[in-house]
Amino acid sequence: MFLKALAVGLLLALGEVVNGNIRVRILHKCYALKRAKTLSLFSGTAIIYAIAWITLPWINPISYLDCLNVGLVWLTIMLSLDIVVGRYVFKCKWHKILDDFNLFKGNLLSVGMLLLFISPSLVFWLQMKVMV
Repeated sequence: MFLKALAVGLLLALGEVVNGNIRVRILHKCYALKRAKTLSLFSGTAIIYAIAWITLPWINPISYLDCLNVGLVWLTIMLSLDIVVGRYVFKCKWHKILDDFNLFKGNLLSVGMLLLFISPSLVFWLQMKVMV
C-alpha cells in the first residue's frame, strides 16, 4: 500500500505543479493575486480529489487509519516538494517559504495541505456511501 500511495503522491505533485504554473502564468495576469490564489485553491483541491477518487480503490486502504497514513504520505511529498522547489529552485528565503503557509497574509497553502491530508479519508467515506 505504501508504494502505491507514494506513486499516487507523485502524480498529485505533478498535478499541483501544473496547477501552480497555471496560477502564476495565467490567473495572476487575469485576476488580482488574492483571487488567483483562491481560484488556485479550488482547482488544486479538485485535482487532488479527482485523483484520489480514481486511485484510492487501487491503493486499497481498508480502514480510516490506512487513509490517514496515505494522507500523511501525500502531505509529506507535497510539503517536501514545496520546500525544496521554493528553497533550491526559486532561491526563496525561509521566511518567504513559511509565509506561503500563513493564512493571515492571505496565503492558502496551509488550507490546501489540510485538504490534501484528509482527502483519502473523505474519499474513502464517500466511496463507501456510494457502494452501499
